[in-house]
Amino acid sequence: MPNITVRAAAEGMPDVNRRRLLLGLAAASTAAAALTVAPPAHSATVAENPELIRLGNQLPEASTEYLAALEEIEWIAAEWKHRWPLAPDEITLPRGNYIDGERDIAGRFLRRPGEELRCVRDIENLTAIVATDRPLRHNASEAMRVRRADWLARAKRELKMGKAYHAETARLRDVSGMDRAKARAAAAKKSLSDLVTAIMEQPGTTMEGMLIKAQAITTFNKAIARKYPFEAELWAAQLAESVLQLASEGEAS
Repeated sequence: MPNITVRAAAEGMPDVNRRRLLLGLAAASTAAAALTVAPPAHSATVAENPELIRLGNQLPEASTEYLAALEEIEWIAAEWKHRWPLAPDEITLPRGNYIDGERDIAGRFLRRPGEELRCVRDIENLTAIVATDRPLRHNASEAMRVRRADWLARAKRELKMGKAYHAETARLRDVSGMDRAKARAAAAKKSLSDLVTAIMEQPGTTMEGMLIKAQAITTFNKAIARKYPFEAELWAAQLAESVLQLASEGEAS
């Protein structure tokens, strides 16, 4: 039995699920070997679920499509890196966060050399600042009127810069094809995730089916490149349950 594939499928799973999986695979291997050596005279060869096999055969194409979409994103990001503008200093603030941090053309955080991540003010924020302008009291001093005029002129200038910056970055994402590439990647990721979910929900009747499920989890983890995807935690438990069920059926027959 190809243990390498099965071990790869267990990588990246929580410890409790990994232990369940390995215990189940060991038990199922023992049961499958016993059945092969001395099957009951009345038993017939158990065929694997054809729908599970059909879905498993779709894994390479689904994975290839997602990886190709990611590669396209990386290519566009590299090609357009030097044409991507930094936000004007007037509309940025230090210490950005995961919501408003400055980003590159692929939507990833952009840290300027020697600086922390900066926050980029959006159009709504800049528009709201200008909208807060209210007439001064009739007895306001001349100095206050000058300060207010300077503040309003600066706010309007920053709003104009913000509109120009956001319009230009949106234009570059469009003409570079980045928006389309990211939409393609999102669709491919969903298709791969849905395929693995469908595989895990199919009943498996032989060790071949268990290996298809293990390969599905491995394929997803390698493609998504995330250490602990939530889906894989559920799938690991489902795989362990399927393996243990197969083992118990083998022992009972």
